[in-house]
Amino acid sequence: MNRFKGLSISGGKVHGAVCLYSAHKHADTTVRLIAETEIAFEIERLDNAVDECAKELEQFTADVRERVGAAESEIFSAQRHILLDKTILATIRAHITTELTNAESAVARIFGQFEERFLAMSDMLLRERSTDIGEVRHRLISSLAGTRAGFNCAGLHKCSRGRDRIIVAEELTADMMVHMDSSRVRGIVTEKGGVGSHAAMIARSLGIPAVSGLRGVYSAVSCGSSLLVDGDTGEVFIDPDERFIVERIPDPDSFSDAACHLESPAGISVMANASSIEDVRNASTIRADGIGLFRTEILFLRAERLLGEDEQSDYYRQVMVAAHGRPVTFRLMDIGGDKELPFLRIEKEENPFLGFRGARFLLGNPDILETQVRALVRLCDQWTIRIMFPMIIDAPQHRKLVALVRGIVDKMGIDQSKIKVGAMIETPSAFMQIDEIAAESDFLSIGSNDLTQYMFAVDRSNALVSGDYNPDHPVLWSALSGIAKAAAAKNIPVSICGEMAGMPGMPQRLIDIGIKILSVSSKLVSRVRGELIVTA
Repeated sequence: MNRFKGLSISGGKVHGAVCLYSAHKHADTTVRLIAETEIAFEIERLDNAVDECAKELEQFTADVRERVGAAESEIFSAQRHILLDKTILATIRAHITTELTNAESAVARIFGQFEERFLAMSDMLLRERSTDIGEVRHRLISSLAGTRAGFNCAGLHKCSRGRDRIIVAEELTADMMVHMDSSRVRGIVTEKGGVGSHAAMIARSLGIPAVSGLRGVYSAVSCGSSLLVDGDTGEVFIDPDERFIVERIPDPDSFSDAACHLESPAGISVMANASSIEDVRNASTIRADGIGLFRTEILFLRAERLLGEDEQSDYYRQVMVAAHGRPVTFRLMDIGGDKELPFLRIEKEENPFLGFRGARFLLGNPDILETQVRALVRLCDQWTIRIMFPMIIDAPQHRKLVALVRGIVDKMGIDQSKIKVGAMIETPSAFMQIDEIAAESDFLSIGSNDLTQYMFAVDRSNALVSGDYNPDHPVLWSALSGIAKAAAAKNIPVSICGEMAGMPGMPQRLIDIGIKILSVSSKLVSRVRGELIVTA
């Protein structure tokens, strides 16, 4: 049995057979010189390929919006914009004309140059955009060459096209996620691709165990090989024996359909994280106990502008309607780190994860904060509204935000009991003052992803140090227990909304220390409930 250790992209454990997928099955792009009489023909080939790819990406956008969600579909919309960029296309045509080369080599050369420029940028979001440029380049070259990325054994009778298989690929690409029947894929293993990639986001949204950063794994397996993927630890085992499989995945039937369709155990709430009205509708369909985290900043990221009070309030009202009476916790705009709003013209930071983000941003932009709070408070005509402050640093900062919200509620003549305010605990400093923060909160929520990252000073997307990102570390569990005790002492609820809450084995442990509200991806709600029922 061979073991590979990589980067955990999406949690969960699975065993199954391999399907090999190649994302780069296109013709050689070696420069081919052409005669001047062939220039028009090559440019026409380019234009035809662009039209074909644009239509394909438009269809992908619609399909992913329906199957996965609106946020994920924006990946392909963004790639379509890159594909149709007038500057890039004009440069490619000029290269064909002046260098007398075929369209494939011109596309490879020019897109490659743009990709390198983006990779060299200091801004993380712009560096991530290089992945989109690379995917557009591969797509366009494949179209020109009349080939497509796909499964290695495609066309053979044994090819299952990823159904009930673990897909092994060189790189986890958004394009790959669309070409497969994601509802039937058991797991994903790749040699390249980070935690923050678009395709990794899709894998987590779909609840597919995934591991990346495994150099050499693609050549170490073949179609049909036996593989065990541990998405929680980032480990992959080739040809494991039955005994090892049983030890690693004790009871594969623990989360049976019968168990997963039951309600949450008494006294426990399994909620869903959401970024859109579509997400809330999906959560209602699977009867999640509510929305433990609604990411309001996604509304602005999609709109690419600040929205007014009326626009925001109408949108939030639709969210509450879609929740069908279940509680929704609205996190105020969490900007900074890996979530930037270009239209705000915020000064560029050397380290945005330690910069002007979360609560700091809100306090530094009182007009934006007041507009959002007023939009939410207007919903009190029908519901009790829960407002959560992101990335709280300490008690004085939390106190300022509480006072601002309470002041706005008073000005609007709303009963204060109709607004519940809470803090998101994501920093060690907030934990150190948890008793003071809890004293002025109606609820607490633990953002385990950032809390773990900041507690251990580790960038979990960095393969060199990802091993130190350890949700099982006793120091972290001591902090979690301390937060739960502080909430219990003030008789207020505490939830956890990071990926940790959905990791196998973690739900019951969290409940045992007093965290009775778990908020996870909608795709994981049923599995978490099933685990709790089995361990009850």
